[in-house]
Amino acid sequence: MKQRLIKTEDAVTHVIEFTMALTIFVLLIQSFTSAMNYRIGIDLDNNDNRVVMAREVISELTGSQGKIDNVTNWEDYEFGTGTPQLRNGLTVGLLNSDGELDKDKCEALGKFPYNPLRDELEVTQELRIEIRTIIPNESVCIWGGDPSGSSISVKSERYMLYNSGSELLPSVLTVTVFEGNSLGNKIYLTEVMYNPTNSGSDYEWIEIYNPNPTAIYLENWIIADNVDKDKILPENDDDLILLPANKAGILTTSPTIYKSTYGNYEYVFSVEDMAIGNGLGKNETLTLSKGSFEDIFSYTNSDGADGNGKSLTRSCYNCDVWAEAVATPNTI
Repeated sequence: MKQRLIKTEDAVTHVIEFTMALTIFVLLIQSFTSAMNYRIGIDLDNNDNRVVMAREVISELTGSQGKIDNVTNWEDYEFGTGTPQLRNGLTVGLLNSDGELDKDKCEALGKFPYNPLRDELEVTQELRIEIRTIIPNESVCIWGGDPSGSSISVKSERYMLYNSGSELLPSVLTVTVFEGNSLGNKIYLTEVMYNPTNSGSDYEWIEIYNPNPTAIYLENWIIADNVDKDKILPENDDDLILLPANKAGILTTSPTIYKSTYGNYEYVFSVEDMAIGNGLGKNETLTLSKGSFEDIFSYTNSDGADGNGKSLTRSCYNCDVWAEAVATPNTI
């Protein structure tokens, strides 16, 4: 009888242990399921927000010609210079007076740095705006981030006519709101006038280029030669120093002399001393840098452009090949 009682007690113990284990397992499953439902709920809510933001951006861009200070030609103004300025608030519309997507207004998006325009459009995640013509199938306007590597993105599209200035083309405007990484902000050296025909450091200049799809702030960029380095300064003290998307900028000690020589180009910036570096010599290493990024170009007078009115020009903005060429500042 005693042996049978022990076996009965053991069986009861195993049942209790099994019941407790099963209860814990069920509780864990319920906890996991609740957490997953909560996570899914958050993701669905975020996706709903992305849909709303994308649709609202489409509506603003295609709702009017845009306006700043009661005029609709906002594309003629700059973000950080002049009066009025695009940073002081505006309605961003991409239409012309005929209700077509306007080439100049689309390109003027490139005057905006990333965060200010995203804030103006009330988008709290990453943003991309693109216009692509249908025939021919090509992108004619891109502003913002790159959603290609994003795992979560929402698009809103609108089919419209795009006025290129010479013809009307069927196109699609796409606004993408997505999760992703921050934009790149590298700029590059593209042309150097180190020994101009007019002697003096005031006539020397360096061309830089912004290949990014948004404007880039230049305040923290440095230009240096073998001896000295300089900060980049605005032409006027109250201006912001920005280089718009896909535009060239000029670094010089005298924007006034540069403009009198080459024309009244908008994106001409001073350096902080009386010369670029220690003055551009005939054997230099130039470095354009910000933080850990450096774009470096070394030359000697044997490379050409030594007092003959020509410049040393890069074959593409990030290529290794430079050569003597007819000076073409402001263009890439």
